[in-house]
Amino acid sequence: MTIRGKVLLLLAVALGLVGCMGVAVQVGTYRLGHLRDWTLASQEQRSLYSQIRGDALVFLAELQRVHGTGALPEAVLNGYRRQVDAQLSRLQVLSEQKEQSSGTPRDAEKRQLERLAKELRYWADRAEAYVRQLPSGIGSDGAHPQVSIQEFEHNVEPLLQTALEAQREELAALEQSTNRRLRNGHLLAILAPAIGLCVLLALTLTILMPMHRRFRELLAAAERIGHGDLQPALPERGCDEFGTLERGFNQMARELKVSQSRLLLSDRLASLGRTVASVGHEINNPLVYVIGNLAYVHGELSQPPRLLSEKEQRDLLEALEEAREGAERVHFIAQDLKTLARADDDRTGPVELAQVLRDVAKMASHELQGRARLVEACAGMPLVRANATRLGQVLLNLIVNGAQAIEPGHVERNEIRVIARLSAPDRVTVDVSDTGCGIPLENLERIFDPFFTTKPVGEGTGLGLAVCLNIIESLGGNITVDSNPGQGTTFHVTLPTASPEIPRPSEDASARR
Repeated sequence: MTIRGKVLLLLAVALGLVGCMGVAVQVGTYRLGHLRDWTLASQEQRSLYSQIRGDALVFLAELQRVHGTGALPEAVLNGYRRQVDAQLSRLQVLSEQKEQSSGTPRDAEKRQLERLAKELRYWADRAEAYVRQLPSGIGSDGAHPQVSIQEFEHNVEPLLQTALEAQREELAALEQSTNRRLRNGHLLAILAPAIGLCVLLALTLTILMPMHRRFRELLAAAERIGHGDLQPALPERGCDEFGTLERGFNQMARELKVSQSRLLLSDRLASLGRTVASVGHEINNPLVYVIGNLAYVHGELSQPPRLLSEKEQRDLLEALEEAREGAERVHFIAQDLKTLARADDDRTGPVELAQVLRDVAKMASHELQGRARLVEACAGMPLVRANATRLGQVLLNLIVNGAQAIEPGHVERNEIRVIARLSAPDRVTVDVSDTGCGIPLENLERIFDPFFTTKPVGEGTGLGLAVCLNIIESLGGNITVDSNPGQGTTFHVTLPTASPEIPRPSEDASARR
């Protein structure tokens, strides 16, 4: 049987058990409802029989009172007749309801009601006639006519007693039946789920144990392939899904063995494709700076021919020089993409942090505009052993990331601070801090993973910080991060010093917007 068939069988059994339990509960509820209706009808009948007895005494007293005043008792008799008819009619309706609930005819009870109705009407007529014959004024003291009471006790009371006793016995039987059904329902509520669970558990184990065994075989074969053993080793048995999977697994192993070299080549091409996808993110900042400067030069040269002032010539030359520097940055950034795969062998030497930061500040100015001010304090530090271009790439990336973490429009409240300090006799640490949104705790440990990014699609590839980490580690340093959501982020970039004997630059620390 296929896995689908087994699952469908398990589902069918489960639905069948649930359906059976539902039917049992429904039947029990239906029967208990009938018992409830039967009990309520019997209780109301008993109450009506007791009420008939009391109403008879009230009727006699009312007859005497009316006759004592000299009035005719016909009105009292008619009212009593209507009352008795209503009570007997209600008793008849209740008897029919019990007949429907029990499903058995109740002919004896109906005959008893007919006899009771006949006796009550006959007795009421006799009592009215007897009181009518009394002299006017007699009976006004409220004494009951003894003859009427005796007739009631002799003719009507036995019928009422018989009916009340029948109702008491019926109520007792109903109570016993209800208790018995409640006990059976309680037992059924315990046994039915237990039996259903046992059946489902047995059927589930029958299905799952062979599946588990074959899953383990597939897992062991997958581990062998993971260790380089591409020989098909799974027994191909059965026509179910596992048999199909085993045959497909063995076929896959054979094809893997044939095309292993092509898969390795495809993997290298995929890695290259992911790396090329990051070029737009990595070269965007210097490229924008180059375009801006070239646009400025183009605009100046597009003016009508005129003699340029010395200042204008200097501005044009400075813009061209900065554009050239930006182009070189693009060139070196493109080369730096290979650092994800291996460390490069570019030459390193003494680098002045303050000079590198001044160059980076120019390229990052367009990102900082409208977001934050840049505060620098890197002068007076020992020269570090690094590559100026690659170090500039790291600082530029960190500053741009910090700027992008700050919402534009509040320059006076936000800043990006770059502070250098001597963290050890042969180590210099550069702290790059921003007042942006910070990094959530769940992302903090992954920000240096290649291709991890929280930016929208098309705005980042997740390679920037991974490249930074590779560059700093290739220079013999390290980079760490501290961040609190809503309070900003600080990156700590530590680099080795160039040599103890090289003097520090004497330039004072400066602050720049």
